[in-house]
Amino acid sequence: MKKALIFGEYKIARFLPVLRDRGYTDFVVYSAIEFDSALEFDDEGVEVKLLSLDWTADDVVRVLEAERPDVAIANPYAHGQEQLPIVYGQAAARWDGRFVAHSAAFAEVACDKVKLHETGVERGWPVPAGAVCTDAGAVADAARELGFPLVIKEAQAQAGDGRFYAASAEELEAVLAAGLAFPAIVQTFKEGVETGIELISAGGELMRWPVVSMGPLDAGLDPSLRARVAPYTLPQGAAARLEAFLTDIQENFAPYGPWQIDFAVVGDDIVILEINPRLGGLSDLGLTGTGTDPHAVFTGAALGEPLPEVRTRAVAIELPSTEIPSLEVPAHPEGADVMRVTARKPTNRCFINTDRMQLVTTIGDLEAGRRWVKELDAVGLLRCSPESAYRQLEQGFEFFSAKAGS
Repeated sequence: MKKALIFGEYKIARFLPVLRDRGYTDFVVYSAIEFDSALEFDDEGVEVKLLSLDWTADDVVRVLEAERPDVAIANPYAHGQEQLPIVYGQAAARWDGRFVAHSAAFAEVACDKVKLHETGVERGWPVPAGAVCTDAGAVADAARELGFPLVIKEAQAQAGDGRFYAASAEELEAVLAAGLAFPAIVQTFKEGVETGIELISAGGELMRWPVVSMGPLDAGLDPSLRARVAPYTLPQGAAARLEAFLTDIQENFAPYGPWQIDFAVVGDDIVILEINPRLGGLSDLGLTGTGTDPHAVFTGAALGEPLPEVRTRAVAIELPSTEIPSLEVPAHPEGADVMRVTARKPTNRCFINTDRMQLVTTIGDLEAGRRWVKELDAVGLLRCSPESAYRQLEQGFEFFSAKAGS
């Protein structure tokens, strides 16, 4: 009997079939939330225990020693678990068994925005101009030097928290008055297209899913309320800069497992906004557009299997929507593969305690996609403007047009 231990409940139903197929029969999932496993997945052989968000490396090592799994996998989710990868990396360095987790060095750069900025400046990464601040006076000094608009980020915060936009001194004062946790980084706000890429590192190899466009950066700093599309074609200079950045991370920071980069395309270059040491908001789009599930690939890599190739099969769009139980979602475009992601299922939640949902869909025909977006908007389900979704679809189809012409 082989035993798997997984730290984190996110998308756990996609891990279990891979493990069972490889002969694992005993599973322990440490979850940050309580849930009924029988309602979430086939819970045969699965024991769910509570994970503490305040765990130290000592706590994680104690769990590993008590459970003695054949494989342990770090699977943090953003809400409440954003800082745990550092702890997992420290524990993995002390554990004599197989614990698949990023190195602590990589996790620190990915989890701490001040550390990312300082490391970026030191290594010549394309990070925005900025200043590390330890008090409100330093923030005001940085604002005078950098000029508005600005983005202010707390060093360590959970997903969706600790990020603020200020277009004037008055708005900056409001951010400070509301309470800002220090240290914090103050950076210039870059106008450009917010873009992301999801990757998995294992055995010295790097696997990547298509680049995703999250639309133009805005003062709301919330790409989950914009239409996202994959694939997206990077300008030549931006693509080259991204390759150099990925190479430096891979060779010098020892990532092991999934990670994401959130960056802005500004002209022919990129600006690194943040690194996430986990799977998250892009994984459903990656699966839909390629047919290759990042969670399943990660599970296989955790068992020592080689990384497969991933191929872009279709334009895929993710539309921020509203879940209204009494309202049917309009019929999907013919032949589309559709995924409906809601906040109602604890291990599949993209948001918490909201009516927000994401509709993730392949689109085979541009005009059919336009019609569907229009129908979603007409019945009150769409949370972004139809025009922004149209433009995202056009960018996705431009990728295939350019590929056909090359």
